[in-house]
Amino acid sequence: MRLIGLMHVRDEQWVLDASLRAALMLVDRVVVLDHDSADRTPEIIDRVSAEHPGRIVNASWEGRHYNEAAIRQRTLDTGREEGGTHFFWIDADEILCHHMIEPVREAIASLEPGRAMELPWLAMWESLDAFRDDDSVWTNNFKAFAFADHPEIGYRSYRDGYDMHQTPRGTRAERLRPFADQSRGGVMHLQFADRRRLIAKHAWYKMSETVRFPGRKPPSEIDAMYNQAVDRSGLGLASAPDEWWSGYRHLRRMIRFDQPPWHESEVLRFWEEHGPAAFEGLELWGLPRALQAAKPSVPKQRAPG
Repeated sequence: MRLIGLMHVRDEQWVLDASLRAALMLVDRVVVLDHDSADRTPEIIDRVSAEHPGRIVNASWEGRHYNEAAIRQRTLDTGREEGGTHFFWIDADEILCHHMIEPVREAIASLEPGRAMELPWLAMWESLDAFRDDDSVWTNNFKAFAFADHPEIGYRSYRDGYDMHQTPRGTRAERLRPFADQSRGGVMHLQFADRRRLIAKHAWYKMSETVRFPGRKPPSEIDAMYNQAVDRSGLGLASAPDEWWSGYRHLRRMIRFDQPPWHESEVLRFWEEHGPAAFEGLELWGLPRALQAAKPSVPKQRAPG
């Protein structure tokens, strides 16, 4: 087995020092596609590459727009060029529980070509030490992270062009869940750990869907989908066992929640380029106007004479 990690990043300096190093504990190599980062993300990639010579591969991508299916397919294609037989897709804000590294790797090695494996997707709620454990959609939630390669597997837009929230298509038979009990661990999803980032990300999702796929869904349907991420109603939490972070103590210190999310600048750009009327009916939690009000004012130029 040649297990290759697939990671798409954009302005991830808040977490990439930790998540990229954690991924390298599981996989043989990581293909990293950096999409238009303007922070220290490229520097972090270079630094971790120097620590692990030959184990990080850069995937090229041109264009500012977020075309998710094409980006993920390009990352997979690069992994195939590197001789990958098995793949593990891990986003920059996801970290596999440390104690599961060896059993997950063994389970991936046993996959037949074309089979995919799902793992519990743990919503780490407003901290690194607690996760959702209630009746919400974020409890006992699973995501397809790994698969044994097959030519039919890929990332493709739907017929109407919609390409967001992609999982591998073309996998054979039912996806396996060898680790079905979320209390025993899975992949820690850190998007929920920072409330500011969570709100900005989902406001951006709403606006991106509205701009890129006009008329595909009414605002009420878009709201219903993304409001779930920030919903605290019926909130129940469980403490993350020590073993989830036991081998990552040095990495935890690298995760920073004081970094502004890139989604905020994109939310403001959408608002100013398309105008408030384009997003009428969407619940954006007051973010665009707050960002607009916080913009530094540009002093007016005095007329000559």
